[in-house]
Amino acid sequence: MVKFGKPVLQVPFKRIKVFVLLFVLLFLLVLILSFNLLFTAVKIRSHLGSFINMISSGDGEVLPSLLALPVFLFLCLDCAIFFFIYKIFSKKKSPGVNRLLFLLILVAAVLMVTTLIIVFVTLGHVFGSSKSIEDGIINAMAKYELNSLYKKLIDRLQIEFQCCGSNKYDDWYNITWLEKSTSTNSSTSQSGKTPFSCCAIKTKFPCIHFDIESTGVNYLYTPEFNLSISGTGCHTRIVETKRQIGMGIVASLFLYMFLECLLLVPARFLQTGHSVDFKFEGNSKSYIVWLIGSYAGKNQSNGPPEPPPVPPDLMN
Repeated sequence: MVKFGKPVLQVPFKRIKVFVLLFVLLFLLVLILSFNLLFTAVKIRSHLGSFINMISSGDGEVLPSLLALPVFLFLCLDCAIFFFIYKIFSKKKSPGVNRLLFLLILVAAVLMVTTLIIVFVTLGHVFGSSKSIEDGIINAMAKYELNSLYKKLIDRLQIEFQCCGSNKYDDWYNITWLEKSTSTNSSTSQSGKTPFSCCAIKTKFPCIHFDIESTGVNYLYTPEFNLSISGTGCHTRIVETKRQIGMGIVASLFLYMFLECLLLVPARFLQTGHSVDFKFEGNSKSYIVWLIGSYAGKNQSNGPPEPPPVPPDLMN
């Protein structure tokens, strides 16, 4: 009898084999998806994460960690569940193996809830405050002239994300970024000037990154019509990219949780079917399986016991 059992099914051994096949197929699917998501986390860390770390130390680790951590834990759990499902088909009774399998399924269910919490943490992270990124970009821009490392950082950032400045290209107007060797005595003002890395790659016009606000005769340049530098700030670009990647992580985790739910169903059926006698005896009997509930022992009749047979001598 199964207490609070839902659903409770009595299945032949052929159905047990179907559960095994279903579990193996889902396990392989989850395995492929797991490695794909772990590889995606590495790519996020090596690209967006490295840029964010350059301007805001440590922030670049958050998104890849939120993706990789639950996937890695599920991967370890699924491999352990796969191993113990293999073990329950031993010819000997194995109650200890069944208890460990039940514990792993329970931990997987708890991890499912934890992953749902991670989804909300991810949403909070990508749509939360990005002041540290904005301040980090401005701080790096201020050191552009003084430190070659920051110069390379900002140039690489602006070229990679096709952006200029923190919020807009005119952020450079208030920063001393030109090297003294390249600035002239007659033109020391930074107004209307940006680094060459601000040039938009896809523009069809010559890159005008000096005297940006002035109309030029030589190149028929007017800033209103053929601005040749990136008009979007790097802070905006990074936040947009961060949100796109974050929503991709959320979608991936929801898909992963869905597949995990499907995987745990045949695993639970196999564990409960094995828990009655702690072994599978092939086609010689049927098996009781369920998802929710606990086994309370075999059914016992509540009626009075049958009377013993009358001895033959009393019959005469």
